[in-house]
Amino acid sequence: MVAAVLSLALSLWGAWAAFIPNPDAALYLRAAELIAAGRWTEAVQLFPWPLYSAAIAAVMSVTGFKAFIAAQIVNALLGVVTTVSFIGLLHHLANGDRLVVLCAAIVILLQPHLSELRASIVRDNGYDAFFILTLYLVARDLATPRLGTKFGIGLAIAAAGVFRIEGFALIVLVPLYYLLRHREYWARPSTILAIIVGCLLIIPGLILWLSGILGELLRGRLELHQYVSHWSAVTNTIIDRVRDLKLHFLFPNGGGNSWGAYVGLVLGIVLVNTVRAVTLPLAILTAFAFFPKRLMPRAVNGFVLWFTLAQLPMLIAFTAAMLLLDKRYAMGMALVLDVPLSFLLAEVTRQWRAGAATRFFLPVTAIVLAAVWAFSVPRASKLAYLEEAGQWIGRELPANVRVLTNDSRIAYYSGRPYGPAMQTCDCNTRLTDTETTQFDYFAFVADDANDLPAELQKLPKQLVRSFAGKDGHTAFIYERE
Repeated sequence: MVAAVLSLALSLWGAWAAFIPNPDAALYLRAAELIAAGRWTEAVQLFPWPLYSAAIAAVMSVTGFKAFIAAQIVNALLGVVTTVSFIGLLHHLANGDRLVVLCAAIVILLQPHLSELRASIVRDNGYDAFFILTLYLVARDLATPRLGTKFGIGLAIAAAGVFRIEGFALIVLVPLYYLLRHREYWARPSTILAIIVGCLLIIPGLILWLSGILGELLRGRLELHQYVSHWSAVTNTIIDRVRDLKLHFLFPNGGGNSWGAYVGLVLGIVLVNTVRAVTLPLAILTAFAFFPKRLMPRAVNGFVLWFTLAQLPMLIAFTAAMLLLDKRYAMGMALVLDVPLSFLLAEVTRQWRAGAATRFFLPVTAIVLAAVWAFSVPRASKLAYLEEAGQWIGRELPANVRVLTNDSRIAYYSGRPYGPAMQTCDCNTRLTDTETTQFDYFAFVADDANDLPAELQKLPKQLVRSFAGKDGHTAFIYERE
């Protein structure tokens, strides 16, 4: 109960500090407003993964709050689910050890990435909550097997999957874990067949995740030739990257190592962003839970390693196709690795109480945990000028003009429907000819006018309004002449 209250308090602080939402929030909030108005089709067309927005819309309907406040309420509730589920997970893994459970509460409340996510309007909040809830229910079912708990595991996996598609990988990972716990099953051909089938089932999920097929299905559009073309383009892109490595980065001409270099690049990106998700200081601390002395029971070791390492194929496949990986994609691994961190904190606390020679490790661990958390806690936002710029556009510009902006939050606060008349582009460095001639107004955020895209600087235009921000940026609004 205390941990839940503290979690809500942290969420309240995040909502107060980050009163201007993250860039991704614009789609979630507008989709929630459409759902609350009963315009489901438009909401799915705007963003094809609607559960998070639907939850926000439900809070809007019940409370009468606007979308942003409703989203913060949803985040706060999901934060409580994550916190309580993690503590419950450690309760079962540690066989009710009260010190480990207390340390689990401290670790999850100080979890740096969760601290950042509390104020961010992204569906990762839902995925993380139901991912940890699934693991808690698995640990509970292993302790006291019940049919109702297994049914709950299925519901939790479904919920994790509808927030982020990688949650559906648990459909394979959880049953395989049950099999892996019983060594006698390894002698049976049926077990080996089940593992092979399980691994093969992950492939269609990865295809759905990487290709956008599921999103198009939810939009009601499915044309097979588009996805054949998509994967052909992805394959050609990978081949082009390998050729670029060979010709421009490896000497002489790759020496036959171009594909090896690409694989190494992919694995390096996965490793770096996994460490970023955990954070380097906490990753170093976590290693001490395994070496030089293993602090967790063998069964807990297996649980942690399975649900950590089994996520790697998804991350590697995504990175190989896209050659990028945001640290939040590795957040599931980071949360599982908080389990050994909790055991480590409990062990160093015992050593402190016993007056052992290594008791100094407790204050070091406490300082590292507190410092990483303090660094990640949301600061008071300096982005109020984005809201002012958007509202000015919605209030002052004629409804029939066409506006292009490089910040989705300006588009959201304008109140105008997304479409031909209000579009967002990822065009901070370059504009196409179509973009410069198709729109009447340009609302761009930049350090100063000299940092605008060169095409926009050359375009005959007139500055009609500017909004200076406390973050050193300015929102410039130009009218094309």
